[in-house]
Parts: sequence; structure tokens; C-alpha cells
Amino acid sequence: MHTGSERLIKPITVAKKRPRLAPPALDPLALALVDRIGPLYAKLALGISSISFLRGERFVRAAAEFYEGRARLILAFRHPYGDEPQILSLAMHRGLVREARALGLAPPRKPHCLFLHGYEVPLWSGPLVRWILPRTGAMPVYHVRRDGAGLRNIRRALREGAHPLALAPEGQSSYRSETLPRIEHGGFQLGFWCAEELEAAGRPEKVHILPISVHERHGDGDLPALEARCAELEKSLGLPTAKLPGRAAEPTTASAASPPPSAANPANERRRALGLRLRDLDLALLATAEAYYGLKPTDGASRDVRHSSLLEEALRRAEAMLGMEAEGDTINRVYRIRHEGWNRVFPEDDPGGLSPRARAVADRRAGEAWYAMRHMELVDLGYYLDAAYLEEGLAEGRAPSVGRLSETLHNLYDFSARLAGGNISDRPRLLRRRLVLAVGEPLELRSRLGAYRADRRAALDEASRDLASEWIRSTKEFTDGNS
Repeated sequence: MHTGSERLIKPITVAKKRPRLAPPALDPLALALVDRIGPLYAKLALGISSISFLRGERFVRAAAEFYEGRARLILAFRHPYGDEPQILSLAMHRGLVREARALGLAPPRKPHCLFLHGYEVPLWSGPLVRWILPRTGAMPVYHVRRDGAGLRNIRRALREGAHPLALAPEGQSSYRSETLPRIEHGGFQLGFWCAEELEAAGRPEKVHILPISVHERHGDGDLPALEARCAELEKSLGLPTAKLPGRAAEPTTASAASPPPSAANPANERRRALGLRLRDLDLALLATAEAYYGLKPTDGASRDVRHSSLLEEALRRAEAMLGMEAEGDTINRVYRIRHEGWNRVFPEDDPGGLSPRARAVADRRAGEAWYAMRHMELVDLGYYLDAAYLEEGLAEGRAPSVGRLSETLHNLYDFSARLAGGNISDRPRLLRRRLVLAVGEPLELRSRLGAYRADRRAALDEASRDLASEWIRSTKEFTDGNS
């Protein structure tokens, strides 16, 4: 299993011919390939040992309404780990049938879902991914420019397609499963457009958005592996594993002075000890990153203030290298840098037809773009590294859950790799994964059309809040049952 400690991607220093995807369409051969190799791929490549459902009857019911022609369906999945499309595809192809039979219900025949993916995914992935994505009906989306033809394809697929649409309303990976950082409106806008088009056509179907949150199930038996991986990361930073710097000096949280946990529960004490080590690793990595960027924090500055300054400097460096102005919030700036960077690595016009001098300039632009995107990749992850995610479990002498400890350690490994030039491809797999898909109650959008027509922004905001509430409720049900 890849630990992420050494493997880093190689720099791109030449402009490349942009690969062109086939038009989205369902190819029986590609669908059969996904169905046949999915379980083996999940086990060997993704480290997954099992996938189960919490409230799986909601998943079965929503799929049944779709395939029986009573509703159109958007599967709105949380995106904390990066490989949720593969996970949900396997759940759709295999888990849905298994869950339906367990509930004594007739499973749909050959279920599938049509994914939306970032347009850049085929650029950094390999030939197999570029072949399989369009042939399984997956469709690209852009965050920073309008793609009229692509949007029409997506709207048609939602309105007429033989399978549900699947998308991540967070917009990209969010790196933590138990709290919800942000939601974008695009998925809800698609749903409301679909509801309007169905009404105009005199069709009776409802439009459902089904919330699905994705979680890894961990227990105290995973602690030895996490402790060993923590020691590896400490060693890579030159830190001793017995006594780490920063513990007594960190003044930003009430938990710094909290009493020691009760010795009556050794597992809790062990989890708390690991949590304190991870807090120190977070501070050590922050200091390493500040040194790289030449930042000198003000005396007494909190961890969060220092972290925010680091992200701003990384964004500023990337934008300066690409000749861009800062525009939008942090994630929109990430989107814009990513878009510009990949456009320079894979220019729209084939660089093979350029003169030798023009080709040399294009190669230089590509190399500069690749290095600019290293700063962006750090922010892409760093935006979601909230110290409170761990501190909530350390407060008042308590111990964090093993799930939060695992996610925090994975993110620190990832942050360390990105400091050295990596990206999400270098994200480690430190444990075997037992996955749970927690399913919320679906949101129905046709009944909201009146509110949407009266105030579109307010209706989109309300739908976003309702989806967030369902995700949070499902997550709490999972964490309560896994504590």
C-alpha cells in the first residue's frame, strides 16, 4: 500500500498536445469493464475492504423511483477522500443490487450513474481514464468558464438519460468527512432547470437530489498502524517521537491547558496522546512551509492566523508566476490558477506545429505553469486543514475519534508531500478502508419551483442549506454509531 513517503510526481517541462475525449455515450464494453474490474480495483488500488450503507433503503427507493420513471435523480455525494466517484460507481453497480436484495426488494437491472468531472481530470490522468470516462457517460465541467455545449449535454442527460446524474456539490475534494466546508450551487441549478423543463413538457416526474456522505469506519485496532505512520512522518521532519516541540508553546486553544485524560480508559489515553502528536506535526509542517515561503509570523500569532497568511502567500506566488490578478475567494482563485496552468501545459493549439523558437517558449510557459501549480496544490489542500477538526476531540481532556485521527494524519502526510512538489496523486493510503455510505432523505425540487421563480438566489441558498442539514444529520448518525 502506498504510504506517500517518497513517490512524487515528475515536473512537466514541455507543452503537450491536448488529448481530445470522445463524445459522452454509453459503451457496453466500458460498462462491463467497470462492472467486472471494479471490486478488484477497489481492493488493490483504493485499499477498500468493504462498502456498506447506512439507511440504504433510501438509496434503493430513490433508484427505484428513477428507473421506474417516476423521478429524475441527482446523486449528491460528499467528496472528502478524492476517490468518491470510483466508490459510488462500485456502490451503484454492486452495492445497490446487494442492498435491494437484502431488503427483499427487486433490484434495478444494470444500474449505473453518469458522473460530472473536472475538465482537467483527463489532462493529468492516463489513457485508460481518458478512454473510459466518456464511454461510461461521464461529462466534463468547468469552474471558471462557460461551456454551452457541455452544459446542454448535462441538462439533456439529467432530463432524458437512462441513468441518474452524480456530482459533488462541494466542487472538489474537501479532505474531511465529519464537517462540511462549502457547497456550490451548480448542482441545484441543474435540478431546477430540469424541473422547469419537465413542467414545460407536461411530464409528471419529480426531481430528487439524494444526499450521500462517504465515511471510513475505524476503531482502536487501527491505532498501532496510525502511531507507526505518525512516527515515520515525525522522522521525515527530523522530529523526535518521544517529545515534540510546540506542545507547551501553542497558545491558541483552550485545550493546550486541558487536564490529562483519565487512565481508566487506556484506548482514550492512547488516542489523546496521538492527537497531541498530530497537533505538533501540524505546527512543525506549518513552520517548515513558512520557512520555504520566507514568512516570519508575528510573535504570539495564532496557528490559524499563520496558516491563513501561508495560503495567501502561496496563492500570490502562483498568480504572480502566471501573470494573474487575484479574483474571488480562496477556492475560486485555486480554480483559476488550475485552469490557466493546465491550459499552458496542454495548449488548445497543438504545440507540435510551432516553429522551434515558439516551441521553446511554449515549453518554458508549460514548465512555469507546472511550478506555479505546486503553490496552488498546497492551497487546494491547506484550505481544508482546520485545526478545530482535531481540537474538538482534545478539548477538556477528551480523546479524538480514530476517524478524525486517521483523516488528520492522512492530511498531514499529504501536506508534507505537497510541500515537496506533490499533488493529490501522492495522497497516501495508510490503512485498509471499511467504507460506509450514509444516505439522507432526498430533496424534491419541483415542489420548490414557485419559490425558485420568485427569488432564484434565495431558493438555491435554501436548497443548499437543506442538503447540508441532511449531510450533517447522516454524518452524526454514522459517528454516533461508530463511537
